[in-house]
Amino acid sequence: MDLAFQQQTVTDPAKYVSYVYFAITVVILGVYGARISPYLGVEAVFSFTAFALPFCFAAIIKFFLERHIVDSADVLMRPRRQFLFDMSLYLLVSLIILAEHYLSYIQPLATTIKIIVGTMIMGYFASIDNALCRERFWFSHAEHITDSEFHFTSLSGKLSLFLTITVFIGMTVTGVVAFVDLSGLTYNLDLDQPTILKVFLVDIFFVFCVVLVLTLRLIHSLSLNVQHVFSTQLSVLRNVQSGNLTEYVPIVTRDEFGLLARQVNVMIDDLRDKEQLRETLEKIVSPSIMEKLLSTDDRTLKYGQEYDVAILFCDLREFTRFTENTSAEDLIFFLNAFFSQMAKIVTTHKGIINKFMGDSVLAVYGLETGDTAAEDAVKTAVTMIEHAHNLSMPDGEQLEIGVGIHTGKVVAGTIGSEERYEYTFIGDAVNTASRLDGLTKRLGYRIIVSSDAYERMGFDTQQLFTDLGIKIVRGKAEPVHVYGRSAYISDREDFAEES
Repeated sequence: MDLAFQQQTVTDPAKYVSYVYFAITVVILGVYGARISPYLGVEAVFSFTAFALPFCFAAIIKFFLERHIVDSADVLMRPRRQFLFDMSLYLLVSLIILAEHYLSYIQPLATTIKIIVGTMIMGYFASIDNALCRERFWFSHAEHITDSEFHFTSLSGKLSLFLTITVFIGMTVTGVVAFVDLSGLTYNLDLDQPTILKVFLVDIFFVFCVVLVLTLRLIHSLSLNVQHVFSTQLSVLRNVQSGNLTEYVPIVTRDEFGLLARQVNVMIDDLRDKEQLRETLEKIVSPSIMEKLLSTDDRTLKYGQEYDVAILFCDLREFTRFTENTSAEDLIFFLNAFFSQMAKIVTTHKGIINKFMGDSVLAVYGLETGDTAAEDAVKTAVTMIEHAHNLSMPDGEQLEIGVGIHTGKVVAGTIGSEERYEYTFIGDAVNTASRLDGLTKRLGYRIIVSSDAYERMGFDTQQLFTDLGIKIVRGKAEPVHVYGRSAYISDREDFAEES
């Protein structure tokens, strides 16, 4: 047994409930024997001592064996094992009392039967109450399973069984007391009829009150356990509602509450899987694309959706030369740092990163704010170039980038096989933006935009671009009218003046 478990056993106040019941049982049986039934003809000290000694013996056994028999069991099995263990102690006490009163002290058999029945009734209620009290402690101070299968026992079935047994006990005990009193007292010539009737009524009333009080106590104890289980599950559900998926509902009972706890934990696992998927997607695609992937059905994603957007294509200059003279570790580190900053810039200007391709970035604008898509793409390009001027490659060379911007129709959907696919944008607009980026180095401008994108800009933004006329674009059957900004050959001050 580990140290933590020993500490739990020592600090469990609920385990002392059974000792309290031992004392209460001794008092009730002692009072019953010495006061309520004076026909027994025994002294009060003898009555209390005769009942106290067996319970002291039972308490010693309980102290040494309970931790090995009850506390070592699985948490879900402990309440039942606790009940059976305590009932066994009361049965042992009853056998000792039988030996004391009937065999040693030669008490009447009817009297001994009444005492034994009373002891077992007290044991029934005490064992259930002790199991419920200790179960409340185990709710909060023991490790519980959260996803395992368990033998199901209906809560309504347990309540029905408890009420049935309780009613049966009340009726049986009343009948036994009535039979024993009427048969035993009738043959006692020392008692007159009024005394016999008085003893009979006192016996019946006493038994009825004891059973009633103990039943109310068990109902109260059971209600506390149900309230605790309900509160625990409600607390976890509130955490789930607030987005906290770190806690599970402990399975503390084997009834409907246990089934509900297990289903809630399955739901939490599903939500955690989705949250993990969301976090993974956030690292792979932009938040907007992630939301589309999570909220759009597979059929729509497969057949695609058409959008009128602005496409920005950006790549690094002299990247091939850079890769030839740089280690793989330095290359990956540099690209991750560069793309991380580029992604922040795109997101800041209402765009989404569709993909990273080697040394290139493909960004899309206008999925949500189509009216300013071209303006947002231009602002992104300017900020990218400003950031690039503050960086240099690991070999010390100045970092240069080119940006191509075009607007038009694209189709967004999933491309690939059933086992592996990606969400991407395809269409002539994407290809044109890539070709315009290729023109930046040849024409000597850092930003090249098509006439379609130029016409969607505001007047002030248009004034910052130079009309470069009709240009042949590789892969396009028709030439494209393009505009340029920020001469590639000019220095940083010229660019700052344009900005």
